[in-house]
Amino acid sequence: MNKYKSNKSYLCRFAVLLVVVAVCAVAGCVKLERPSLDRKYYTLDVVRAEKQKNEVKAVKNLIVRRVKISPRYEDRDLVYKMGDNVFEADYYNSFFVPPAALVTQELRVWMGNSGIFANVLGPESLGTGELLLEGVVNSIYGDYSGPEPKAVIRMQFILLNNSNPDLPIVYSRDFSRDIVIGATGPAALVKAMNKGLTEIFVELEKDLAETVRANHFDSAAGYSQEK
Repeated sequence: MNKYKSNKSYLCRFAVLLVVVAVCAVAGCVKLERPSLDRKYYTLDVVRAEKQKNEVKAVKNLIVRRVKISPRYEDRDLVYKMGDNVFEADYYNSFFVPPAALVTQELRVWMGNSGIFANVLGPESLGTGELLLEGVVNSIYGDYSGPEPKAVIRMQFILLNNSNPDLPIVYSRDFSRDIVIGATGPAALVKAMNKGLTEIFVELEKDLAETVRANHFDSAAGYSQEK
């Protein structure tokens, strides 16, 4: 009998304890949720100078294919080089979307605003184009292994003549930029990356304008386009 009363008393005390814990949780006495992660997201934003214009006006369409990127940098996390063959991924500071998609979008908009081509189509477009532009990002990271931090960007572009069944390459070039980071923190790194991409796009645009002229892609002879 005493054992029964003892068990009953224990169960009553346990039930009261559960009620107290529940009340405290509702009132904020007990914080059960996990603390939120303080993650920040960045985007690439390549801005064209207002004075930058081209005299070349091609009559042919350009398709900008989806830019490829090295597997080392294809994830959204910012990548830092900390030493020889030592790299780190920053989980708390990332691109808003994968960098390949960001670079592709910026490249398409840039070429569309250049005025070099009749129309500039993205990789998802069902339209056709006489010229194909392909790009590869071989490196895009922050280099903190030396005395002066910098943003490192290595890219390659090729332009193909899509009107020829053999798809001949009419232009190819590698680009390399090391942009000194003017301040500390990931925001300064992304700003330096934007500067490097802008410089690359400026040079690429000049090259493509010369290529269009040299290959007579700015001539309407034998070309018709539905409007």
